Amino acid sequence: MKLQPGVGYTFNSSSSGFTIDTAEQFPDNASASTFPFQIISVGASGSNFRYRVVSGTLNNIVPEIDDVVSSTEVLLDRVTSGIADPPIGQLSINSTTNESWIYLRAGVSGSTGAFPDSDATTSNYPKVISSNTVLFDTDTYGYVLLGKFTMNSYSAPTSGVLNQYVGSSLWGDRLKTGTDTARYYYARI
Repeated sequence: MKLQPGVGYTFNSSSSGFTIDTAEQFPDNASASTFPFQIISVGASGSNFRYRVVSGTLNNIVPEIDDVVSSTEVLLDRVTSGIADPPIGQLSINSTTNESWIYLRAGVSGSTGAFPDSDATTSNYPKVISSNTVLFDTDTYGYVLLGKFTMNSYSAPTSGVLNQYVGSSLWGDRLKTGTDTARYYYARI
């Protein structure tokens, strides 16, 4: 019999036999486990508040985010010098409600009609964005609400409450008939 170490237990083997230690069956370290599209607070930076999003996929495509550190659009699964280097986004906070909505925005390809657009050089490529208003689907973009922050302040936010709405990668479809606005459908994968 061959045993391998796993989550919640350790395994030791010697010529005298083996032992399994299950002292940490349910680790209490919440930061040790993440899930696709998990929003993580980074904290205040001057008069702004920053966040990260754990990499996930939409139709097997890894979305981008505006990285405020490098001032460029980068993939959520960015790797620098062989080490994971998740980008950092900045909240756009509503000045009246102190709320910020984090969306996954995806558009249809202008050249092939495919949804989502898989060409990272176009604005229709899937992207995580922060908005200070609720966004609605259009013929150009479909929006999935990943989560919503309610901040303690608009002008100098230092903390907030996060409601997370998506906890897995997604598969999406776009249906457009006649003159009606396109409809978008998503399923967890």
